[in-house]
Amino acid sequence: MESTFGYLVASSALVFVASTLAADARAGEKAPVIILKLDDVTTQGAHESEPISPRWQRVVDFLEKENLKASLGIIGFSLEQDNAAYFNWIKNLDKKGAVEFWNHGYRNRSNNDKSGEFESDSAEQQKALLEKTQKLAKEKLGIELHAFGPHWSATTEATEKALQDIPELTMWLLGPKSPKTYTKFVFERIVNLENPTFVPDFDKFKAAYEKNGVSRPYLCLQGHPNSWSDERWAGFVKIIGFLKEKGCTFMKAGEYLAQTKK
Repeated sequence: MESTFGYLVASSALVFVASTLAADARAGEKAPVIILKLDDVTTQGAHESEPISPRWQRVVDFLEKENLKASLGIIGFSLEQDNAAYFNWIKNLDKKGAVEFWNHGYRNRSNNDKSGEFESDSAEQQKALLEKTQKLAKEKLGIELHAFGPHWSATTEATEKALQDIPELTMWLLGPKSPKTYTKFVFERIVNLENPTFVPDFDKFKAAYEKNGVSRPYLCLQGHPNSWSDERWAGFVKIIGFLKEKGCTFMKAGEYLAQTKK
């Protein structure tokens, strides 16, 4: 009887120790790096006296106040017409160093479009559009873009080939998990910032983070700031506060890639 009791006590002690060690290990886990992938930088919604929409400016002011880094996607068509105020807005942000800009495609899509520029075009056509945005960024902004993410569009094997053939584009933001021919770095989609698209929902994000995000080395979170009403904005701010409480570090995509290579 005593030996059985002793065995149970010992077993209970081992279970307690094991659970304690497991809890300590979880507590010691490093929080994931956060890459804020913010889409659709254009002049849409800009006031006459301002180069960018108030919603975009609100995001940038918040990033600066909270000392956060982010990656913002420029749609190439917005660089076609000379717009010194808009160009200077981008260039000034780039010089400050907390924001990097990336290639978000070229076309100004609408609901009437039958397909996106990365859904049906050939590799040659897609490459030409990607290079058009690359060229405009260099000529109008003096910036070389190093990452890509499609605008409002699925992608194909032709997209992989087009990206593979542009040396300066070294990253694919939220690209395919198992690319067939593309061999550069892919930031995977793991947890959604917006659920549904355009809506930062804190409760849904928290549940997804705790289920799939805690043990990941990074989370690339996609958002569309120009579609955030005040209510949606409040959800975004709450999510950022949650991530900061968890000890997450915020990095630019290129910064994370450079660290990974080291």
